[in-house]
Amino acid sequence: MTEPNKTEQKQILDGGTYEIIRNRLQNQKQDLQNRLNQLNEDRKTVFGALETKLIANDRISTENNCIARDIVSFGNTCVFGYNVHFGLRTDIKLNDVFSVYSFTNNRFETIGLEFIEDIQFQADFDNLYKYYRNTIFARFSKIGNFLYMIFQLSESVTDIKAFKWLIKDEKLVYVDNRSDHEYKFPAQYEFKWQEITRDMHRYGVHSHVSILDKVFVEAIGGDLTIKIEDNTEDGKGVYEEPVDYPDQTLDDAQYKYADLGNLILIEIKPFQEASRYFVYNHKVQEVQKIDSLQEAAVLLPDDQGIIFPTGYYLQTGEYHVFDNSIPNVKFVSRIASPNGEDYMFVFYSPSEGLYILMSYNVITQQIVTPIICNGYTILHNGELSYFKGEGEQNKHHVVQIWQTPYIKGDFIPSEHTDSLLYKIGNKDIVKAMAESNALINLLNKDDNYDGLYGDVSKAAKDILDSYYWINEPDTQDLSVPLNEISNAANAAIDEFTKVVQLKKAAATQSKALQKKADELFVIIKSTSFNSINDFVSMLTKLRGLRGETIELNDVRYVDTDYTKELENTIAEYSDKIAQQCVAFLLNEDALAPYKSQVDEKKTALEKVTKVIEAKQLEEGVNQIAKDLELLIEIVTNLEIEDTSQSTKIIDNISLIFATLNQLKAATKNKRKSLGSKEAIADFSAQIKLVDQSIINYLDIADTPEKCDEYQTKVSIQLEELEGKFADYDAFIPKIIEKREEVHAAFDNKKRA
Repeated sequence: MTEPNKTEQKQILDGGTYEIIRNRLQNQKQDLQNRLNQLNEDRKTVFGALETKLIANDRISTENNCIARDIVSFGNTCVFGYNVHFGLRTDIKLNDVFSVYSFTNNRFETIGLEFIEDIQFQADFDNLYKYYRNTIFARFSKIGNFLYMIFQLSESVTDIKAFKWLIKDEKLVYVDNRSDHEYKFPAQYEFKWQEITRDMHRYGVHSHVSILDKVFVEAIGGDLTIKIEDNTEDGKGVYEEPVDYPDQTLDDAQYKYADLGNLILIEIKPFQEASRYFVYNHKVQEVQKIDSLQEAAVLLPDDQGIIFPTGYYLQTGEYHVFDNSIPNVKFVSRIASPNGEDYMFVFYSPSEGLYILMSYNVITQQIVTPIICNGYTILHNGELSYFKGEGEQNKHHVVQIWQTPYIKGDFIPSEHTDSLLYKIGNKDIVKAMAESNALINLLNKDDNYDGLYGDVSKAAKDILDSYYWINEPDTQDLSVPLNEISNAANAAIDEFTKVVQLKKAAATQSKALQKKADELFVIIKSTSFNSINDFVSMLTKLRGLRGETIELNDVRYVDTDYTKELENTIAEYSDKIAQQCVAFLLNEDALAPYKSQVDEKKTALEKVTKVIEAKQLEEGVNQIAKDLELLIEIVTNLEIEDTSQSTKIIDNISLIFATLNQLKAATKNKRKSLGSKEAIADFSAQIKLVDQSIINYLDIADTPEKCDEYQTKVSIQLEELEGKFADYDAFIPKIIEKREEVHAAFDNKKRA
């Protein structure tokens, strides 16, 4: 086994084993990313790739000025639907609502209405506009093998008439106009909302509802709160917002949830309010409010997350919410590309007549900017054509044409049919790449992601076990970084446990220091500073607090940004109080409290009769000296323009210092004098105790071995006595004499 080089040794000393593993994971992540990029290029070479890009702009021209509503295609034939307003004219003809076009060379060429001409349809169409004067064409809807032409009969978007056509060999065969009930939007939620039950209530000072014992919600006490700890004693959470009725009880609100792996969708309906919707991610322990969840939410492929009318939220915690507040949006359809890589999710607002097209890539796990349009269609070769209403009647309607991967059928046959990639299949490769990119997203997470390394290890192992070709050179041998990632993640699990404890300890110390600092700052704000003692007391406490803050930087995993900010705050308070202190010291009687304290100590010295009293007095004198030193330091360090002011203050302090030094000397002499008398009495008592021990030991020492044992014990007593009275030279000869006496006594006893 090779020895670690100096850099690695320094990393181990500076960062520890955990950081080494983290660095190894990041290196392997980059290796995996590079191999995936190369595999993706090889995949595109074998199977081809259709990039989403703008290929043309065209105009669809209509005979009359109209407001465009929708477009639908069958092969290269497109039917365009719109509404014409003729004022007093009552007979609406077929060409006042529909036009048919042929899509050729990225252009729309007008053709006749033969494509939708049918005697029964014509009769039903005429009757519709005859009996319902406010009728407008709303949209086209493909459901299965049928096309529905939807007409709105009044201002209500639910008051409709549906004309049903059978789609057969890219042609239309009219069925009937009695199929209104068949026109339905698909399920708006691809999961089941669960109701909260009574046994999920947790009662206490701050009662709440427990959802899967992972997240805890309530709408009492004036606000809606979402917590991540099952703590009914504390009303604080990770998310809070006010409610309309602060007096409501836990039972007054309604709660629902949906369990989607790492994601928990939450619906909360406070008392007499509309529902509010949230996504809680258990892994990152974050809450995001998403209003459009009230409209719809659809699962992304391979359980990667959810998509909703305004964005998406992934299992790994990434999310994006777009700024498009379109009301009353419904999920319409999911369109998959043949390569298994891209999916288009279509939403529609009946009241606004607007579509939202959101294209999601399972490899990058991202959505490009949504397309908002009045009508769209995807043609045979994947051309997405859409238009946006101009808001007024027009004869020429601008259409954008984009190339997309949503072609009908399969890709163009590959010229690389002998390659391993072709034999594996594009969809299988795309799925493996998507899972590998999800793993890379995990490796980009901070270690506060719950169970990060367990998830990383499992994800890497699942990929290795799921794809037999993962270790082939033609597939860039993805197994190499995946195996390394799995092994490193397993090693990181144990090391991370230690790191968690260290971080927890650092957080606890930081929290305690912050509490101490907050309490001191409150005291400072409420202090009037009418006495020099107030200034000295607060400056001393601030100095001590700053020292603790600096020491906290030495604690591993402490937030140094936090300690730096706290230290700056302490310095600001110190500077402000110091400036006030200097101004205060210019008063004639500013130092009167210290003079008074020195006089009190002088009087107290005359009454001292014991050494312990002298020691206490000496400690008080030393404290006065420290306070005066602090004052001198404050004055010296401050930039005072008038030097005569600082000189005056220091001179006044020096006068007190001179008296204080005399008091120090007197106190020391008094303590020494009292100490001698007490020491003599104490030494005599201790010697008598030693004598009694000698007599006792000589009496019970009946063997030479016991003589040696008891002599040793007495010798230890004498050594302790010598140490206790080391400052008194007069006692040393007596101790030496006693030691010789002990040696002779036990030696005689031993010989006897």
